[in-house]
Amino acid sequence: MKLKPLLTLGVILFVVGWACAPSYAQQHRATHLGNPNTRFAPPLKTPEDLRALFQNPQLQADIGAILAQSDWQGNQEDLRSAAATADIRELRIPPGTRLPAMSTRKKGQPVLLKDILWAGKKPFEAYEFKFISNDRRYRVVTPKACSNFWVERLERELYPGLEAIKTFTEATVCTPFETRIVVRNTGKREILRIRVADTLPPGLKLVEEQTPLAWEIASLDPSEGREYRFKVVAAAPGSYTNTVQVTSFNGGNLEAKAVATVGAPALGLACDAPREVFAGRPAEVCLTLTNTGNAPEPTATLELPVPQGAMFVGATEGGVQTADRIVWEIGNLAPQASRKACATFTLAQPGSLSFSASARGGCAQPVQTQCATRISGIPAILVEVIDLEDPILVGNSVTYDIQVTNQGSATLTQLKIVCTLAEGQEFVEASGVTPAQAQGQTVTMQTLAVLEPKAVASWRVVAKATQACDARFKTEVLADQFQRPVEEFEATQQY
Repeated sequence: MKLKPLLTLGVILFVVGWACAPSYAQQHRATHLGNPNTRFAPPLKTPEDLRALFQNPQLQADIGAILAQSDWQGNQEDLRSAAATADIRELRIPPGTRLPAMSTRKKGQPVLLKDILWAGKKPFEAYEFKFISNDRRYRVVTPKACSNFWVERLERELYPGLEAIKTFTEATVCTPFETRIVVRNTGKREILRIRVADTLPPGLKLVEEQTPLAWEIASLDPSEGREYRFKVVAAAPGSYTNTVQVTSFNGGNLEAKAVATVGAPALGLACDAPREVFAGRPAEVCLTLTNTGNAPEPTATLELPVPQGAMFVGATEGGVQTADRIVWEIGNLAPQASRKACATFTLAQPGSLSFSASARGGCAQPVQTQCATRISGIPAILVEVIDLEDPILVGNSVTYDIQVTNQGSATLTQLKIVCTLAEGQEFVEASGVTPAQAQGQTVTMQTLAVLEPKAVASWRVVAKATQACDARFKTEVLADQFQRPVEEFEATQQY
């Protein structure tokens, strides 16, 4: 700085560099920057140079001396920390600006000059950052050309415009869901030292440990904001109210609340099988899987074991046979939605067959169901009647062998045999699986209660030839499974 006189109340003062006159002078007039003899530290080129200036351990005593001469009631460590982390801005100080103070050196010693008029021909460039110490707000300005900084206290004002928003994404008990906090300055002034604290309600837990959920924001300019995201899991479905506390140095205090409605899928399973099917015929068994909950089920597995006596033929919905069961993979089952899956079997033996199915979800609890079908056999009967001797001499006897075979898959019940002798024949005797009784030309066998599939029942009837003729021996077979009798004739030549 050039050496220039300043006349104030008849006193002539000379200012060297930024400041070389004593601080008790009324005003200092500066016209030039960068005098090596009076600058506090070397010139600055970048914000990192400024950070290094206030971090320099060799300058801490001199910085403390300047602070002691200023209107300073803070903590020097706060200044040092702020210089390392605060936002640094560039300023242009126009000519005619009155500066509250400026550090300088006099014979190498740190000196603070107050009330300085910048009388240079052009604006000078400087760096600025703000910070808070002991609940007071300060501004630090440092010209680039000479590092002759000053610290001035700023009045604390409450500025409206601090806004906080808390939201949850769609939440289910099965998977972690995201929570989001947005803090924004919607006002027209800078808001300082913002603290955000989130306390999760019981039942919600962080996916990744972060204790406590607290953040600090040094400052927010108008329209500037910060966003924080993290994931939580719920211990059970239900409604959870989460409150975020936000405080600031000059923007007021507020709360932001959000309600997380946590849903859960629930599975319902129904089984449907035909009431009755004939043995050997295909039967379709269908399973209906329903999400009865209020959240989607991402993946469900449906299983239907193949019961003994059934043979798998095919399945719908991509069902595949794995070992002894049919398996379906059901994806993305929405709340209240249903999916139907069917499998076709052939059932070999008559009787009752039970189907036991189960389903499990990636989230929902497993469920089971059961249904049954009755396998009915197909009735079929074979009646064979032969005479053991033919032709037969009148006066001799002929024996008729009667065999009834159950050719079907259904059990025959209440089997009745009635034989009719031809004219020219006379009953002699009868035998077989049930007793027989004759009345005239009619021979009736006592009813056979059951004839199992593939089983054979036999009887014999002996008749005497009483006259020469072409005789016809008639056999009628009736069972519960047939509406009409099965008739069989055997011809015998009597001479």
